[in-house]
Order: sequence, then structure tokens, then C-alpha cells
Amino acid sequence: MHPKSLIAAAALLSSVSFSAQAIGIVDATGDFLPSYTGVKGGDLDVVGAFVTFDPKSNSFVFAATLDASVGSSAGGFYVFGVNRGAGTAAFAGAGLSDVLFDRAVVLRPDGTGAIGSTAITSVVVGSTILAKVDASLLPSTGFAPEAYTWNLWTRMTGIAGFAGNADFAPNAVNTPVTVLSAVPEPATALMLGLGLGAMGLLRRRQR
Repeated sequence: MHPKSLIAAAALLSSVSFSAQAIGIVDATGDFLPSYTGVKGGDLDVVGAFVTFDPKSNSFVFAATLDASVGSSAGGFYVFGVNRGAGTAAFAGAGLSDVLFDRAVVLRPDGTGAIGSTAITSVVVGSTILAKVDASLLPSTGFAPEAYTWNLWTRMTGIAGFAGNADFAPNAVNTPVTVLSAVPEPATALMLGLGLGAMGLLRRRQR
């Protein structure tokens, strides 16, 4: 783990409020879409993910943990589809009529990302990629931020259309954001933020 990555992750997560409830979702490994035509690298296979909303800082954290180090497959990137209240089923033609979104949050292994035309910063720590996003970049289209839902999919650059989507998590439905409250020490926040990475390592060892 590069020291700069660890420092960046600590700085990002030290201001994030975590509650005691379970955070995020887990996803089976090896569940690439049959329609995917790209390289089936582990960094395109989602192990777990979460999206949190902190009312105190009015911000979201988007995080995904993959089954290999982020960036090990050239051209791979990560898209969180967020339903802010006016989500549509853009993938209904592929049988995913319950994946609804009206804004995409894109994270890339090189530390960049975007929400529409607005650039954001992503942080990579091993097999985990995450970003903190001010809620002003995701204004409501009907829902309160606490009621937003999301889905994550991995994509490969250079493959047009749905065939470039490698994995969805959750597989075929949105999940609610986790609303946070209690504020722990920064070290605890960092441990929680990197917990998905440890979970992925454990699952790989179990296999």
C-alpha cells in the first residue's frame, strides 16, 4: 500500500461519520455478466461496496472493493448509478429493469472521476476505490438524500454498449444509501473504510 494512498484515504475518511449498523453490500465473486466481452480481471469483479450519506457534512462516500488490485486490468473503471428520485431503467433491455438511476458517479483507477461534467477525485488503496462527494453535486430530483438508492457496475473502456459492463452489485436491484451518525476516532473511520478490502482478502484466502 503506497503511503500517499493511505494518507489520502485517512484524510478522506477521518471526517466521515459512521454508525454502528452494517454498511453496504457484499457480492459473489466470479459473477461476470454473460454478455460481457472484455477481459475478466479480478479488479472488475465486485466483492463489496457501500454508499454512505453523512447529514452533518452533507456529503456522500462511494466505495467499492474488487477481487484484485484496482487498476490491474488496463481500461477498467467503476460507475455508481444513483437514483435521486427520477431514476429510469436504462438497462431494462438487458433484463435489469430494477436498476434505476438518474446520475452516474464515475471513479477511475488513476485518481480521477466525474459526476456529469464535474471532475472529482478518487482514492485507491489496494483493491478498494473510494471518493467523497459533496451532496451539492447530487441535487435531489424528488428524494431526500437519505432516501437515495444506488447500484454499482464495472466497465471496460473501448467496448461499446452493454457488452462493456462486467459486473453489477447488487446484481439486479438498487440498494439504499447508508445514513451515518456517530463520529468515531479517525483511526476507526479508516478501519471501517478499508474493511471491505480486508473482507475481499479473507474471501480470496477462503477460496
